[in-house]
Amino acid sequence: MTRSYLLKCRISFRHLHALLSSRPGSYKVVETLVPRIRLEASSLVNEFCHVSVLYSDCLPLELSSGMLGNKVYVSRNSHLRQNSILRELQKAPISSRSWYVFARDLMWAGDLEEVVSDWKGRELMTDLFLKFLSHGSNGWEQIWDLTRPRLEEYKQKFGSAWSPVSDSVLSRLSQLSKTEWTADEIRVHLVDCLNGGFAWHDSIAFATLPDIEVQKKFLAHELSELITPSQLVSEELEREGLDPGVTHTVVDMLAYFSVKDFIAKPVHSNVERKGVVPNRNYYPKVEELYSIFEDYSKNPSEYNDFASLVEKIVLRLKKS
Repeated sequence: MTRSYLLKCRISFRHLHALLSSRPGSYKVVETLVPRIRLEASSLVNEFCHVSVLYSDCLPLELSSGMLGNKVYVSRNSHLRQNSILRELQKAPISSRSWYVFARDLMWAGDLEEVVSDWKGRELMTDLFLKFLSHGSNGWEQIWDLTRPRLEEYKQKFGSAWSPVSDSVLSRLSQLSKTEWTADEIRVHLVDCLNGGFAWHDSIAFATLPDIEVQKKFLAHELSELITPSQLVSEELEREGLDPGVTHTVVDMLAYFSVKDFIAKPVHSNVERKGVVPNRNYYPKVEELYSIFEDYSKNPSEYNDFASLVEKIVLRLKKS
């Protein structure tokens, strides 16, 4: 197998080494392997997201109504929009999947030239973004001059808080999702203009929050997006005629119970940190399902597989 083949299949080299070197029946070593978290504050990724947010009205609703729907940012920088770019994007066929795949490659690229060599001529949408990034988007240098020092400072501060708990949170997520991590490294990019964040295979981009402790939960949620068997959950919910939106609740519950023990308590114990406990006003059926996940988190080994947990969730929802 070649290196490129392994990368395309997302096979972790550490994971592969552990598989090949383990003695028969000794698989605990593999189960404890977790990826490294590498924090980044990249001009290239931030500029791509900056352009995407500014012209989010030209992108699929899944993107424009989610993390690209930062209306405050658009209002503040609306003077940077150009009619020529608007017209080009309006004419281009754009898929959410292509946007995510392109974003992921930007997050792993050393520079723009590396991305150009892999992407040029593939799709009209990505050719347009390559052109915009190559020419430099209107006003970006001034924005980045102000943004970069703040993101770099935040990266150092958050990195110091996350590093001591990273392996524990990742291991816990693996246990709760009953899924092994297959990547050696996950790139986590701090992006100033996003309204939230997104995760794709081995890459995450998310906005910064004032409270570092809440940011831990934010990262845990995006990591949960990568490892939770969401398709299994959504398919079972749909088959039973239940709200598939509960899939997002499952993702956030696993994130919460993987990280809650590593979030510092507020100075005033009677004050709750907003953004840590799953929000019942945002995620459906939180109150109905909380006790299931609380019990599950105490002893996930009692469940043979993740499908067993999903079955219990479905039964509870049918009774509610």
